[in-house]
Amino acid sequence: MKNKKRQIASAILVLSFVCMMSLSAIAGVSDSVKIESWGNAVQKYVDNPIGENDTVKQSLAPTDNVIILPQIEIDQAKDFYISAGYSDAEAQEAAIAYVKEINTLYQEAIKHGYAVTDDEISAHIEQMKVDFQNAENKDEIYDFINSFENEEAYWDFQFEMLKKDLPIQRYVADKENEYINRNTPNNLSASANSVEYSDKVLEVQEEWVDQFEAIKDDAENRYEYKIE
Repeated sequence: MKNKKRQIASAILVLSFVCMMSLSAIAGVSDSVKIESWGNAVQKYVDNPIGENDTVKQSLAPTDNVIILPQIEIDQAKDFYISAGYSDAEAQEAAIAYVKEINTLYQEAIKHGYAVTDDEISAHIEQMKVDFQNAENKDEIYDFINSFENEEAYWDFQFEMLKKDLPIQRYVADKENEYINRNTPNNLSASANSVEYSDKVLEVQEEWVDQFEAIKDDAENRYEYKIE
């Protein structure tokens, strides 16, 4: 079970290349992922924007009990896993688990004050454009972007995905930093004991992976789920 959950966590990094820039994270799920294939599969969600789906809009609202898992998000995730080489049944199972995890983290994020405005999303996209230009894997990124009808269509798609992904990114980053700061001894000086300090930080970062799984498990136990 833990290995499967870690696989899903790795998948989040890969699926999030739609909203971040870590195309190199593809290897975390499967070496057989075809960027062009995934990009072509995404096109249907550009032609019929996911953000205009009523169930997706409903899933953006705060809830304290039942989390809606939009079928269109499951279909999109399933398309990704199939591009990654999963069988149809494996892709369906992984997609449901992924969408459950993303929507749970989103609810936890907005509950803790990480909701974002359209202006914040637009500003984040402008920064992404700069980051893409300077990225070492720039060619991979633009291979994916070029699978869209045009670059504007890609950024429009990004905008919709970031409505959930940006709050999650910020929430998880702060939880990780909080955990690392709390568990790194104050008597270790980053300058005076650079090797010792770096080793300890790496150790704590590895521990954070397990802590993050525990946080997600705890959150999922507090909700019920409904696919619509």
